[in-house]
Amino acid sequence: MLMMYQRTALDEIRITDDRWKACEDKNALFISSMDPERVLAGFRRTCGLGTDAEPYGGWENSLIAGHGVGHYFSALGMRISVLRGSGNSTELEDLTSKANAIVTGLRECQIKLGNGFLSAATVQDEDNPYIQFDVLEGKAEGQQWVPWYALHKVLQGIMDLWTYGGIEGADQTALALADWVSDRVLAWDKETRRKVLSVEYGGMNDSLYQLYILTGSKRYLSAAEVFDEPELYEELLSFKNRMRGVHANATIPKILGYLEGARAFDKAGLKDSAGPRITTAEKFWDAVISNQTYATGGIGDMEHFFADGLLDGSRTQCNAESCCCYNMMKLSQLLFELTGKPKYLDYIERALWNAKLGSVGPDGGYTYFNPMATGYYRLYSPSKPSVNPFWCCVGTALEDFTMAGGKICYRKDSDLYITQWISSDIRFGEQVLRLRVDYGKGKLSISCKECGEAKITGIKLRIPRWIKNRESILPDSEDFLNAGLSPDGAFELDFEMQLKLTGLPDDPSAKGFMYGPFVLCVPLGNDKWGITENAGIEVVAPAWKVVFDASVKSSINYGKTQRAVLDREYLTLPEGASLQDFSEDPEKYLVKDNDCFMLTGLKDFKGDDISLTLIPYSQAGNERYGIYWYLQSGKD
Repeated sequence: MLMMYQRTALDEIRITDDRWKACEDKNALFISSMDPERVLAGFRRTCGLGTDAEPYGGWENSLIAGHGVGHYFSALGMRISVLRGSGNSTELEDLTSKANAIVTGLRECQIKLGNGFLSAATVQDEDNPYIQFDVLEGKAEGQQWVPWYALHKVLQGIMDLWTYGGIEGADQTALALADWVSDRVLAWDKETRRKVLSVEYGGMNDSLYQLYILTGSKRYLSAAEVFDEPELYEELLSFKNRMRGVHANATIPKILGYLEGARAFDKAGLKDSAGPRITTAEKFWDAVISNQTYATGGIGDMEHFFADGLLDGSRTQCNAESCCCYNMMKLSQLLFELTGKPKYLDYIERALWNAKLGSVGPDGGYTYFNPMATGYYRLYSPSKPSVNPFWCCVGTALEDFTMAGGKICYRKDSDLYITQWISSDIRFGEQVLRLRVDYGKGKLSISCKECGEAKITGIKLRIPRWIKNRESILPDSEDFLNAGLSPDGAFELDFEMQLKLTGLPDDPSAKGFMYGPFVLCVPLGNDKWGITENAGIEVVAPAWKVVFDASVKSSINYGKTQRAVLDREYLTLPEGASLQDFSEDPEKYLVKDNDCFMLTGLKDFKGDDISLTLIPYSQAGNERYGIYWYLQSGKD
């Protein structure tokens, strides 16, 4: 088989890290608060079944309705899988009961329509539940948003209730919907296909390729190919700046779906078709990471790619849409599983500890945008489903904080590969391996007193590049350490975290700080808090940029933001110090205090001495922050 590494099942992983556990618990509360009757309301109205329940609000009561609850289906299935390994029977029984009710309700909707179709979108025509799809194909007049995008989330969600949750009837429901999809798309002519694929369709090819792998049905393989756009992928990668202005969150899933096709064609015995897909995905990944990605793992501005390398010039209050990071992590994970290249794990690590861990509010709720411009802050959605806007980023967050455990370790042959340093209990058979990481003390331990040698022949521990004493642990040419357990079932590793600068390609003076895997930022208070500008449908972003005692207000138009820079963002190095000197030895200017640092020895824009506190970006919470600062050489 093509897969080199097999991800560990969610029911075999229990995260114990306090920071991740807190996010998991907030996310679990949201999932458990969802009402199946409200979840089903839109689907029932579409097919003409009566209901007294109201759909959820925001995007879940619009033409894109279904996308959010589709993500919820996925998260629900994943959470059920997690709970099977945790022993929490009360929550497991509650969620399983809700999942059964949802699947039963969806199947009733399909039976009422007489086919496998499902939609929760606002009803425009009671006699035509397919109207958005017809409008998109030019067969009817009416309103449409992104019907195939929403349908993809519903299909994938039901599939995840089947494969992760093991919910009875979810397989039948998913396959009935996939049959409706296949019948429709396989009847398209060339022009209809062109029209449909010009509008965001999520990862329809991804889901259909998965279904072919699950069932072996060639119709799903053929239907998936309809959504492939190899000419577009080649165009994006063949011309400099071709990705400028392209919708990032529409494009990344297209590549992910195309890559999933490599697994499908391998299963079909067409290995020659698999290789080019992997090559294309790798080239796309390299382009995005090199030209579009900030230190946190966040991508783009206002959901779009910008000109190659224009990262400093694109820093606004609308950077790093959470969905983009979700999809890039999925792409990175599949690329690692197919190629075994550690660089994909490096990105996942950066995104997990920064973009993702920072995307949950102190009191719950999730971010849409995550500003990279200094002086802005993150806005979080309400933490309760009853008042939530159900942005796309709420849906992807529900999954992010349910499936994080699946990124911690993999199996290859009889070896266990630990790829992310997140404290967890890892179960295999009747044994439990305990991974514990104390970043403050610089200690990692693996213990399993009851582990028998026959269960795992080797434990391979990834040694990240941010470890300061790495060369004393592992040769530079290698990435995994053989972490053999002692006779009493233990392994210990002492490590030091490297403090380094991170920059932006379009302005060498724009610098940020990283300590190990953690991006650091300067907390900047909460002056002019809560004053927002419209940044999309029911989406807002901070209007005011505030850096110390200076501020500026910027307007926003969808797809176009205004960049603003204040003189307070400029810092001057000590007399005679160059930027190169500072970059080579930043620790000379930083004093560590627990998880924080104090940056000293610099001067502000007026030439006065200034000291700045640096904290992990994920801990900024309800406060303005600054990751990147403009550093100028000190005068002799």
